[in-house]
Amino acid sequence: MSDLMARQEPDGWQEPPREHHFAGFWIRVAASLLDSLFLVGVSLLVFNPLRRAMGVSGDFFSLIDLMEALFGLLYMILLTWWTGQTLGKLITGIRVISARQSRGNLSGGQVILREVIGKFLSTLPFGLGYLWVAWNPQKQGWHDLLAKTYVVYDRKT
Repeated sequence: MSDLMARQEPDGWQEPPREHHFAGFWIRVAASLLDSLFLVGVSLLVFNPLRRAMGVSGDFFSLIDLMEALFGLLYMILLTWWTGQTLGKLITGIRVISARQSRGNLSGGQVILREVIGKFLSTLPFGLGYLWVAWNPQKQGWHDLLAKTYVVYDRKT
């Protein structure tokens, strides 16, 4: 009888590992703020001097603005793919892991899905996709659900 009552999970989905402690809303906000501070620092130290040196006014979108946006996007994508952590996540002791692989390693596709498509969709309805972390039992935002990822406290820290 209990076999009949067992819940069937979709293909590719695994229950979250029991040893992980999911990172909640506020620690993720703190990590995001730290990442924003880092990116603002890079903007002030690198991209703003470039704008001044090239005589670019703030009246229109320039090539330097495109480079700055690309830097921010690559920062999020590459660090998350390589280590599961941006600098903000490293400082706060949290990490993004895969729900699909027992070791938690992220695929490139998962990272693109999470950091580009998922975060865009999470922002659209008044940031509801980010707020979802506060209500979800595994502390997943829409971007995590879409990419099949969890954000957990890093055991190494």
